[in-house]
Amino acid sequence: MMLELRDIYKTYLQGKMEVPVLGGISLTVSEGEYLEIMGPSGSGKTTLMNIIGCLDSATSGEYILEGEDIAAVSEKRMSEVRLKSIGFVFQSFYLLSRQSALENVALPLLYAGVRKRERNEIARRALERVGLGDRTDFKPTQLSGGQCQRVAIARAIVNNPKILLADEPTGALDTRSGEQIMEIFKSLNQEGVTIVMITHEPEIAAHAKRTLHIRDGLLLGPDGRPIKPKAAPQAEPAPPAPKPSQAAIPAPQKVKKPRQSLVPPKLPHMPGRHKPDPEKGQSPESGQEPAPALRDPDPQVSPAPAPKQEPLNPKTQKPQEEISGQSIIASLERMAAAGREGADHEE
Repeated sequence: MMLELRDIYKTYLQGKMEVPVLGGISLTVSEGEYLEIMGPSGSGKTTLMNIIGCLDSATSGEYILEGEDIAAVSEKRMSEVRLKSIGFVFQSFYLLSRQSALENVALPLLYAGVRKRERNEIARRALERVGLGDRTDFKPTQLSGGQCQRVAIARAIVNNPKILLADEPTGALDTRSGEQIMEIFKSLNQEGVTIVMITHEPEIAAHAKRTLHIRDGLLLGPDGRPIKPKAAPQAEPAPPAPKPSQAAIPAPQKVKKPRQSLVPPKLPHMPGRHKPDPEKGQSPESGQEPAPALRDPDPQVSPAPAPKQEPLNPKTQKPQEEISGQSIIASLERMAAAGREGADHEE
């Protein structure tokens, strides 16, 4: 296999607007094949040819040329591919008007670093292959249109490329010159050169071994309908996990919990313990008076003030009377009465 295109898309930007040109091209070309791609103007055939010739890159998709992914190579490697593996023949010739036919054909060899004497000899043999061995010193202005296209073909094959791309090679020629050019392509293909040509003329396409049609950026099948690009294969969903066998999982067993009695058990009567007195509020189990239940203090209700305790007299252990004028007089009267009683006893 010489080249393979896989779902090639190409979109150009015109300002902020995207203009699609190729809508998913898949194509395979074998070595030594002669392929013709037909399509009207604006169908995208020239854009497809530029991508195959490494003159332009696709927006998306894969391009494999002789087992090499073109999208992954560097610019330097891309130039080497164009120089050594691909030959170009354009409708407008693109010859240097001030250079002779020999110098125009030898130009690719100059870029390849071939010495002058050697490249002139190789260029001369290429011109002889296209029937212009006697026009080596003629300039393009001294040649006819058909002869200029022959010079362009000689320039395309001078490096012995593996694939020859021709974009409307007979579009600017008369019928007789066009037939001569097509005979040259036929002989080159018989020598083993792979040829991919684009045209809009059915008479030219009849020379090829295989013909494809392109319209609106899509290749057409034998029935004339667009060949839709293949959808990317979707990953198969993972199979669901197998459900475990019901027999393998034992059923959960219910554990019966013993019921707890709400009545506390009776304690055996111990000797030396007094019997409980229900009238005093003693519990039959403990024989002691139940402790008063604790109540949470109410934060909103302030506790009652404790009663004021009067100080005790250290001698009598009775509350001391408040010291005032009356208390002092009363104390003096008591002392006087006590003194009189003492005097009566002595008498």
